[in-house]
Amino acid sequence: MEKLILALVHAVRRLRRYFQAHTVEIIMDQPIRQILSRKENSGRLAKWALELGEHAISYRPKKSIKGQILADFLAELPTEKASQNEEAATACQEAKEVWKLFTDGLSNEGGSGAGLILTSPDGVEFTYALCFEFKASNNKAEYEALLSGLRIAESMGVKHIEAFVDSKLIANQINDLYQAKEDAMQRYLSKAKDLITRFRSFSITQVPRSQNKQVDALSKMAFISFAHLTKKVLVEVLPCKSIEEIEIMAIVEETGNTWMTPIKLYLENGTLLKERGKAWRLRARSKQYALLEGTFYRESFLEPWLRCVGPEHANYVIQEIHEGSCSMHSGPKSVVTKAMQLGYYWMTMHTDARMIIKAF
Repeated sequence: MEKLILALVHAVRRLRRYFQAHTVEIIMDQPIRQILSRKENSGRLAKWALELGEHAISYRPKKSIKGQILADFLAELPTEKASQNEEAATACQEAKEVWKLFTDGLSNEGGSGAGLILTSPDGVEFTYALCFEFKASNNKAEYEALLSGLRIAESMGVKHIEAFVDSKLIANQINDLYQAKEDAMQRYLSKAKDLITRFRSFSITQVPRSQNKQVDALSKMAFISFAHLTKKVLVEVLPCKSIEEIEIMAIVEETGNTWMTPIKLYLENGTLLKERGKAWRLRARSKQYALLEGTFYRESFLEPWLRCVGPEHANYVIQEIHEGSCSMHSGPKSVVTKAMQLGYYWMTMHTDARMIIKAF
């Protein structure tokens, strides 16, 4: 997948003027969009995602020739009928885009592990092997495998999913046919139902162990040896149980009117200022900004997109660079340069840096 994304990045760099002037549609049978939109991306993937994010790129899967003929036929219909048929075709397409998840967990004297296979509607399989660094019973290992598969599917942008497990207890507990009596099992069940609510549709089915041999083999391989696994199998080590995850406090954006408020209102709702001159300047300035998943960014010429911050966060960034962990103790220009290299931007960067550094 990294090679495919790198090929797309090279194409964008060579055809940069075309990508800047037009909306480009990428037709591919691989889930590149889901991988680039993962929040936990880092390193090269994060850098490439930011570089591709500045262009108007849309992704759609390959279709058969029959499907393309149907689309051409719908395009020739009258507007009202075409829109109705298009909505129906979209709903039908979404209904067909169901991902299948096969999971299995195993626990014995040699250790605990799990295996899972996530299959796309096009038949592309993503295989994972999980190795646990903690003790877990068979039922807990089954839950860990299911929870890991749901988290992976969510990060890939999957909306409809069918899960298949060989544990009758897990399937019936999630389907509310069995009750979870132990405290740990109740917490696992609560965690699973919380993840399930993030999908538009979900179903879980118990399958015989004979139909789950592939993931059963993956769960055994996970804690026996990694050396003989192919590169297609992704092995992940879980240091702690899913029900014992450390809760991280989310960073709350600054509220109230800041320099970002008028631009945000224009990008979200098209709201302009009453004065004609200010409205014209706001419209021209807003071309350099974008809202991506609720986060405000500004386009940069040499660096990736810069995250815009308000006065409180700006003061913190300057103080941290000047005398915090960075400890630069340099002039305002160097502090501003460092802040932009770290990916931050606000309109009064030089003025604020000069005033705060003078106060020290």
